[in-house]
Amino acid sequence: MLLVLDSETMLEKQDLTIARMALDEGRALVIAANKWDTVDDKNTASRILRDRLDTSLTQVRGVPWIPISAARGTNLTKLLDAVLDTYDRWNTRVPTARLNRWLEAMLEAHPTPLAKGRRVKIRYMTQVKARPPTFAAFVSQAAELPDSYVRYLTGGLRDEFGLVGVPIRLNLRQRRNPYTDDG
Repeated sequence: MLLVLDSETMLEKQDLTIARMALDEGRALVIAANKWDTVDDKNTASRILRDRLDTSLTQVRGVPWIPISAARGTNLTKLLDAVLDTYDRWNTRVPTARLNRWLEAMLEAHPTPLAKGRRVKIRYMTQVKARPPTFAAFVSQAAELPDSYVRYLTGGLRDEFGLVGVPIRLNLRQRRNPYTDDG
C-alpha cells in the first residue's frame, strides 16, 4: 500500500490510523512524503519523520519513505523502485531448512524461558504463507512463551531474511496431548 503524506503536516493521527489499518490487514507499506520541494529544512524534516515512524509503527521497523514532489515529478522513479522492492519482500518465501538453522542460532543466543519448572521448547518453524510472510513455530508450551520472546523472534526474522518494512505473522502452535482428558 502506498500512503501519501503532505510534507508540511507529516504523519497526523489520521495518517497513522490508515497506516496501522493497512499493517493490521497484513499489507506492505511505503510512504511518499509529497510536496518535499516546499520543505525548508529537509534534514530536520527527514529526521522527524523517521523518528515518528519508528515510534508510532513499531510493528514494522524500517518502513520505507520517499520524499517526492508530484508537481515537479521528482523522485517518482525512486518511489516506484521502493514499492517494487517492498512488494518483493512481502512475497518472500524462506525455505524450512534455512529457517530452522536460523532458529537454532536464535535459541542458542537466547534460550527460551522456563515455564512450570521446564524450559519451553520450540521444536521447529516453517513458513505457512507469504503476503504477508507468515510463520508457524511448533512449541511445547505455546501459551507460556512470553510476548517479549515472540517479538525477539519476529525481530530476528525481520533482520535475517530482509523483511524490513513488511508485517510478519508468527503463529505459535502446540500439539494436543493425547494423555489428557481435554478432548
